[in-house]
Amino acid sequence: MAKNDIGKSDKVTLAEVASVAGVSPATVSRALSRPGRVNYKTAQRVRLVAHELGYRAGRIDALDEERLHGMISAIVPDINNPAFATAIHTLQATGIRRGFSVNASDSEEDPAQEKRLLDNALQLADGVLLISPRLSDTVLRKAAQRKPVVVVNRIVNGLPGVIPDLTDSMDDALRRLVELDHRAITYLAGPHLSWQEGYRWQLIKRLCAKHGLKVRRMQGVEPTYRGGWHDFQRFLDQPTTAVVAYNDVMALGFMAFLKQHDVGIPDQVSVMGIDGTRLAHMFDPPLASIIIPRREMIEIGTTMCVDMILHTADPSATPVRRCPTSFLQQTSIGAAARRAEDAG
Repeated sequence: MAKNDIGKSDKVTLAEVASVAGVSPATVSRALSRPGRVNYKTAQRVRLVAHELGYRAGRIDALDEERLHGMISAIVPDINNPAFATAIHTLQATGIRRGFSVNASDSEEDPAQEKRLLDNALQLADGVLLISPRLSDTVLRKAAQRKPVVVVNRIVNGLPGVIPDLTDSMDDALRRLVELDHRAITYLAGPHLSWQEGYRWQLIKRLCAKHGLKVRRMQGVEPTYRGGWHDFQRFLDQPTTAVVAYNDVMALGFMAFLKQHDVGIPDQVSVMGIDGTRLAHMFDPPLASIIIPRREMIEIGTTMCVDMILHTADPSATPVRRCPTSFLQQTSIGAAARRAEDAG
């Protein structure tokens, strides 16, 4: 590249350097005035382009701080769920360490409300962390064209994200049920718009086939305690010896439903959740669960978002991080009751 390529080497603007380097003007400003705030490879490329175009260092504008709001917006589907409450606490702590305040909003499992919250966040925040979003991939990718967007608990092609890897822990849990002589389970399903719902159901089906377990899917009304306490007369009519719920709060609600109908746990039905929330340890019996490292996931996701905002992200880093999970056996699961029926 030569200076005369653009025909006005003595009047090269910051925007022209940004266009040729393929970055934003703010990134050019950071790369030339505060290189420590930009990824090394990006800073090196910007400096090379600026030199070749003949950009004069004395003309650098301090765009970075003026154009940042110092805020990250997080959107969750249900702020009352203990798992999401933990996530917000970690998000705030991580953001503060990096110099950003955090605004958290609850979409209440409503895609229309989630869309409104996302539109507001794109106007007011420097970046957005979407935790278990229900919107379509297309909507999320369009949002990422305007501001840095990181997705937690879901994979969206082209966007950075963090998900839990449930494979080994769920395999351990189902193997344990087989060892306890269970031959059939019921999966208490979560919201149909949830990416994790589809992922968990497909994983459970595959692993049940591996272990020779029969499995049926029973839809809950909502992924809450009340949703687990729904009138599951269908289950009472055709019980299985074990139930795996979409999350812990649904599992706890289902345990309350069973107790209301004088069904013993785990003497008649074993129950397991997914999340590993502290609340699960406070019930009688304590709930067996898959422990998801949400603090670690949110810390990783928040760090990704801040690095994208400040243009310090490593371009060679894996776009989607997978965090290992673990199976916690508790007394909500036990040996299968011989008189319970298998799933049809």
